[in-house]
Amino acid sequence: MGFFLKVLFSLVLGFVAPIASADSGDIQILDPWVQAAPPNVKVLAAYLEIKNNGEKPQILVNVSSPAFDQVGIHRSVMHGNMAHMEHLKELTIPAHASVALKPGGLHFMLMDAKKPLPVGDSVPMTLTFKNGDKVAVTATVRSGQMENMGDNQHMDHSEHMNHNH
Repeated sequence: MGFFLKVLFSLVLGFVAPIASADSGDIQILDPWVQAAPPNVKVLAAYLEIKNNGEKPQILVNVSSPAFDQVGIHRSVMHGNMAHMEHLKELTIPAHASVALKPGGLHFMLMDAKKPLPVGDSVPMTLTFKNGDKVAVTATVRSGQMENMGDNQHMDHSEHMNHNH
């Protein structure tokens, strides 16, 4: 009788556990990092991959960090040989898909650093989704190259200082 109960218990758990987590825990964050910058630079960029393992699209509506006054969801858009930043109110991660935030494309713009962040430091962030789910992320500050940006292309960060979130 003991063996039968163990098998039955295992089967019940196997069916109950996936149902309990169907609406939460679908988001997976991969390789979060922040681009290192000189100590006097107050605007940094964070990159990561957001993977949605769920059945429904997830919509990222807010990002915050205690290390910065403001965090925005941005996309680099090329105009000639200048990259301009476009602020996004939300970012949709389709079901069973992932969205990569990487240099030269989508990124989190971290504005007004509260202290210098040397290579190796950790930057805590909270990602908030439209359904109310919050995902805590810790990104590591590291040096990296600006991928997808040629030598004759320049970044225009001036408009970041004028965002009203």
